Amino acid sequence: SAGDMKLHLQHLLDSKEKQLQQAGTFGQRVLAQQMELEERIRELQEVGADKSEEDDIDAEDRERYQALADTVIAWDSENA
Repeated sequence: SAGDMKLHLQHLLDSKEKQLQQAGTFGQRVLAQQMELEERIRELQEVGADKSEEDDIDAEDRERYQALADTVIAWDSENA
């Protein structure tokens, strides 16, 4: 019936609106992650600025790098 068709079409519109809201939320989350990643990489680069390419990584720098790697893995899981 016409009523059923209108109801179905409204449901499709509602579904698309929900998808759009979810996409916006996802985009904001990924953007925040990118900004944090850039900042943390900058911090790692600043800490290591006085070291040459051949220098060994000290324990503190290794911990920072591992913490960042763990964070990125967690983000990838959240975003999947």
